[in-house]
Order: sequence, then structure tokens, then C-alpha cells
Amino acid sequence: MDMDGFWDLVESSALGGDACGRADRLTARLAELPLPQVLEFQLRLDEARAPLDTPGTLAVAKLVERGRVTDDSLWYFHVWLIGLGRETHHLAVHEPDALAGLPAFRRLAALPYEQWENHDFPDWESLDYCAHDAYAQLTGEEDGLEEALEAIGHDSPCNAEFDEPVWTPEQSAARLPRLTALFADAP
Repeated sequence: MDMDGFWDLVESSALGGDACGRADRLTARLAELPLPQVLEFQLRLDEARAPLDTPGTLAVAKLVERGRVTDDSLWYFHVWLIGLGRETHHLAVHEPDALAGLPAFRRLAALPYEQWENHDFPDWESLDYCAHDAYAQLTGEEDGLEEALEAIGHDSPCNAEFDEPVWTPEQSAARLPRLTALFADAP
């Protein structure tokens, strides 16, 4: 599976339903594919996530989540960005301040954090399990995907690791002026 195939699956899973239903649809679609394709989907997911492991993405998450970012919430923020599609992912990697113009970000800025329901949080944790669940359905092995990935020398990342220092609030404001303005008065 190449990146185009990966993005086609991710984006087509968004057609109808909530995030939980979306993960079920994606898992079902993956379970229809040959086993190597399921493995490759996970490889492409890890590949899509890698360029998001930056202080810039952390700064975006801190703005969106009003500073309430943990290792887990950052991880799930990454897959939420991926779930928003190829174009959003491209912006997040190459032009993160442009995310301020997207409806998903504008909606979160307008919604008081204390009123967020589970479906409002910018995460799609279940995307992280789709390939694992499909692999288990096809093989009957609960941990089979991890073992198959290890067998080919792939170690899936588990927490963000940055090659550069985390941005200060001043650096974030200078590098993300539109997002900073959007979330500056966020309730």
C-alpha cells in the first residue's frame, strides 16, 4: 500500500458516522484486504505520524487544548490531524499556522473547553487500533501485528520525540500568529 492508498482509506472512512463508527468502518475495510496490506497500512500510519513529531505540532496542540496536553493527548492529536485528511496533514507539517482557517479549528476555538463533550476533543485514538484489530480478525492473533512489524525490523513509535527544543509561548506566538490570535480569547 502506498501513501495514496493509505489516504484514500483514511479519507473514505469519514463518509458518514462518528469517530467510533468511522474506526469500525476503516477496520472492516482493512479486514477485507490481504494481510500484507494491513501491515502496510500501519507502516503508512507511522510514516504519516513521524513528521508531526515536532515542537510546532506540540505548540498547535497546546493552543487548541488550552495548554492541557499530555503525552497521550498529543499522540491522539496527531492521529486526529491525520484523520482530517491529506490536505490538513500537509498544512500541519508544512504550514501549521494555516490550520487557523480550517473549520475544525475554528469550531474548537469557539467552543468553551469546559463544555467539550467526548466527541469534541481533537483526537481519534481509535485510528491507532484499526490495523491491529483488522490483523487480529484475519489471523486470530491479538498481538500479531506488533510481532509482524518487529519481524520486518519496524518499531512503531509510542511517544513524540523532538529533534529540537520545545517552543516557548513567545516562540509559538511568533511562529503561529493566526492560531495564537484564534485561540487567544478562546473560552
